[in-house]
Amino acid sequence: MKKTILNVEHLNKVFKSGDKTMVILHEVSFAIEEGSACAIVGPSGSGKTTLIAICAGLERPTQGAVLLNGTAMHSATEEELSRVRNHFVGFVFQSFQLLPSLTALENVMVPAEIRGQNHARSRAQDLLRQVGLGARTHHYPIQLSGGEQQRVAIARAFMNRPRILFADEPTGNLDTETAREIVRLIFQLNAETGTTLILVTHDRELTQQANRVISLKGGRVLSDTRKEIGIPHVANA
Repeated sequence: MKKTILNVEHLNKVFKSGDKTMVILHEVSFAIEEGSACAIVGPSGSGKTTLIAICAGLERPTQGAVLLNGTAMHSATEEELSRVRNHFVGFVFQSFQLLPSLTALENVMVPAEIRGQNHARSRAQDLLRQVGLGARTHHYPIQLSGGEQQRVAIARAFMNRPRILFADEPTGNLDTETAREIVRLIFQLNAETGTTLILVTHDRELTQQANRVISLKGGRVLSDTRKEIGIPHVANA
């Protein structure tokens, strides 16, 4: 039996503005096995981005628990959250979030330099070659296309060999052909490293390649489908 790397229990997130209360997430519960690829889908405003932000320790829940690789993210100190993110977590965003003053190589090296790792340059060069940018290592983000910038972001996300990778609409700003190549790269690196993937996406191809799909609507889990079983489990409304 595979180990559970992410456990979400009765997660709630509420925002208050004056007399109004906005429920972003309501009683969300699921567990993710190590090495799996899970797509989180749903209409805009369903709580997808907030959910992975809480799972990664970038936001705090109003109620509920999140255990990531054994750490209680919901109650951890900022120092503990930073340690978990630096050692176990990778991120890929729709907007790439590269540092404009750094070259592609330097951007990829950032996570390792934060941890004070040796041989960061060699690994970063290897990753850039793996994503097809071996000849673009010294180019700055402004000199790269959108697809190339996302390749740099993917290489950076895998720099520290993360146990889990959170990707928020990683193909959202890309044309169809480039998006297809990015999907291939993400799953290729996933297969090679065994990193667990949590993907927020509207991309049908990404969803089809995931072995599990969690659908949100109105902040609730509408369905949770495991492809290896083939029978969807519909959560209680």
